[in-house]
Amino acid sequence: MAIRIAEFLSGSVRVLVVKDHSHVVLKALVARGFPLYDVKYIAADQYELTVGLAHVPALVQAARQSFVKVRFIRKWGMPFIIWRAKRRKAFVVGAIFFVVALYTLSGFIWHVNIEGTDQPEAVQMALEKMHVYPGGLIYKVLDQDTIQLALLDALPDLSWVGVRIHGTSIYVRVIPRIPGATVLPSNPQNIVARVPAVIATILADNGHASVKPGQYVTPGTVLISGALEDGKTVHADGIVRGIVWYRSDLTLPQKTTTELLLGNHVQHDYLVFGKFALQFWGFSHPPYEHVAIQNVDHHLKIGDFTLPIDVRTETVYEAMPYTQNVTEAELTNRGLHFAAVDVLSQCKGDGKVLRQNVLQRKLEHGKLYMTIWTEVLQDIGVNQPISPPLIVPNKKTT
Repeated sequence: MAIRIAEFLSGSVRVLVVKDHSHVVLKALVARGFPLYDVKYIAADQYELTVGLAHVPALVQAARQSFVKVRFIRKWGMPFIIWRAKRRKAFVVGAIFFVVALYTLSGFIWHVNIEGTDQPEAVQMALEKMHVYPGGLIYKVLDQDTIQLALLDALPDLSWVGVRIHGTSIYVRVIPRIPGATVLPSNPQNIVARVPAVIATILADNGHASVKPGQYVTPGTVLISGALEDGKTVHADGIVRGIVWYRSDLTLPQKTTTELLLGNHVQHDYLVFGKFALQFWGFSHPPYEHVAIQNVDHHLKIGDFTLPIDVRTETVYEAMPYTQNVTEAELTNRGLHFAAVDVLSQCKGDGKVLRQNVLQRKLEHGKLYMTIWTEVLQDIGVNQPISPPLIVPNKKTT
């Protein structure tokens, strides 16, 4: 084995010797003590042999002196590899780049597969906090057991988590916890009004209604009572909708500034690995005073497999600030819209705008001042616990 390694490092040549009836070349090499390998006779005056690269000049000299023809069949060893590499520099550079790129890409997470849940977003967010996402660095990933325990701590709704790391892919399988039977609350309570309103509809699932549609109520008024006529108390439940009024004071500027695109633009292209972006094309920086930037990402795919690499095209447009005067009617419509959005946000998403009135409107100093009255249908009930009666012990008289 050591001989073969030494032969590879120094180089060797397979030679075909022709018309050497007296074996002059073979005898000359043996007489000088040169090592020969794999001597094979083909005919009486033809044979093959393997000789070291350093001994080729002596072989050629002996062949010329005896008028014998030699033909080099095969060249083998490190010197010939280096010689070929010098002649094919582009190929060598490409091969080195390929190896480096392959090694670099093997350090990234290419694929994260989550199974066992209909809502993988929560698991994905928990994994991202542990640096587990396509495009993340594989060396930052914790071991499998640590990831499993961290997911169980972060997501109490999971009863079991399995993690398998296979090369640049990470497979996560979860089993959701089976929810237990819902226990109905039993603590006594009333449902009272939380805002002034006029009752529109009332539906009492438990307890009895204490108000009627069309009745005006103030905050704290009992809507559904948990105190029954027989003296017992229950957990009142139900939905009470009422008409509520909101007042909104708004100030809207008459002039709005937007960006007008002029048509000139340049493009920059990036390779995106997770949260890292590497620019590879379009390095010009135009002298635009004002710009508007638009990014478009394209996923790279090989068949049905999506690579964790995106190509991002960044378009930088030349823009010009454009100031527009908005009419009073348009500002009024915007104000009504803003007031409705603000009111519905206070209703926690269960409200419905019935009507809006502009109580006051004044355009002054380039601004429109508005007071808007909004009528909303919403759930006005809020839970209020029923305190147990205070029992005072009877004092004995003597």
